Amino acid sequence: MVSRNNNSISFALGLTGGILGFMSLVFTCIGVALPTWYIGTSADQTVIITKANLFSSCYAPYTSQGIISSTLNCGSYNSYSCSTTSYQNSVLNITSYSPGCTNPNSEASIYLDFDAPIYQVSMTNYYNLRSAVILSIISILFTLFSTIFGFLTGLILLNIYLVFIAPIFACIALIFGICTLVIAGSVLNYTGVGFILFVVGILLESISLVLLSIVAGRLNSVEAKNHTNDNEPMFIERDDTSPDIQHEYTNRI
Repeated sequence: MVSRNNNSISFALGLTGGILGFMSLVFTCIGVALPTWYIGTSADQTVIITKANLFSSCYAPYTSQGIISSTLNCGSYNSYSCSTTSYQNSVLNITSYSPGCTNPNSEASIYLDFDAPIYQVSMTNYYNLRSAVILSIISILFTLFSTIFGFLTGLILLNIYLVFIAPIFACIALIFGICTLVIAGSVLNYTGVGFILFVVGILLESISLVLLSIVAGRLNSVEAKNHTNDNEPMFIERDDTSPDIQHEYTNRI
């Protein structure tokens, strides 16, 4: 077993790593929930007319007077209608159709040419968004687990093998978080606050990973040193059966 009673540095590093892990958990959860990974503005860049994140998209419909409404209509990607000819692509005035998904609200078609899944999204990008959602949830869960074990490592008595759980979980959370950004980046053009908060959470988790790894290494070193000292005999018994000792004894006689 490992004791932190006489190791204030490990206690401080473990506690700091746990606090940073908790902050990372808060930032990533808020970042994923906000619908502002992508933000589209009007031509004069004064009004936000579209938003999108990993789960849904929002748009400002035109009113009967032909002006943009200040209220955004939002819908989940799960409500999109998918088919083999839903995605419209125009190149050199030639329109082609490919597998994809479209917003069920026809009024969103005015945002057909936006570089975000506001009205339509290709099937590949649709599955990329679904994959990014799964990866982000896994990252948040492992961030939670690493935070819990980070506090436990710094505060209470744990078996020596359990001190490595916190940095391992933090490493897994970091990997899945980075994969989330990479995959979602193939669909969304990051411009919003939600993306920034998620990135801040990933950076905090990387710092937590370093601190928790240092704590695990220090505690393992202390345990190995204590184990060596416990196994070292206090007195060394003389071995009179050694041939050299017997030869010396014969010469003296």
